[in-house]
Amino acid sequence: MREWLTYSLSDMLLFSEQVYWRLFTLENAELWPMPLLSPLAFLVALALHNRRPTGGLRLLLALLALSWFSVGSNFIMQRYAPINWAMSYAGPIFFLQAIAYAVMAFLGPARGTVSPGEIKAGYALILAGTLVYPLLALLRDRSLADAEIAGIAPDPTALVSLGVAVLATGPWHRRVGLVVPCLWLAQSSLTLYVLNGPAALAPGLALAAGLACLTLTPRRPA
Repeated sequence: MREWLTYSLSDMLLFSEQVYWRLFTLENAELWPMPLLSPLAFLVALALHNRRPTGGLRLLLALLALSWFSVGSNFIMQRYAPINWAMSYAGPIFFLQAIAYAVMAFLGPARGTVSPGEIKAGYALILAGTLVYPLLALLRDRSLADAEIAGIAPDPTALVSLGVAVLATGPWHRRVGLVVPCLWLAQSSLTLYVLNGPAALAPGLALAAGLACLTLTPRRPA
């Protein structure tokens, strides 16, 4: 029992920071040109939401369904699980989340209205996930080749999901769009804290911003 107490969190990770970032380099190269098309698809859906909220939200939900399935099958199960045994259990959760988004996209958003403040907050989170998050690689002295891309990498996909949750009108839609993305960002922040403390700020701030927008933005009555 005393031997277990001598272990730290870093002893539980069997990979280095360099190996972790290398996963994104390999994933982006294999899926090219999806690293360009995936963010563009989210931006198109966001533009549609600005003109037709119902159709735009359904498209965003459909894109998230594809994204969570793709990230779960390609990144989590094929790349991350071989170096992190815990990801073998995370993969099925990604698939269930994809199914949930697909069902919501098929059924359409619940009746209700979204306040202007919620729209701005949701747009900000989605834009941060699609446009800002990939640029964080440059701040870490890495190249855009191993940038984290929404729809391909889990962290920005989770951030975009929180943005869509802010735009959702039904409580069930929000709960589905809140729990798993928040849990993922929390564990990602902890993992990066162990690997490299400053890198944990990105998912940590994404989690805090998403929760703040979901709890502080007012809800108009339907």
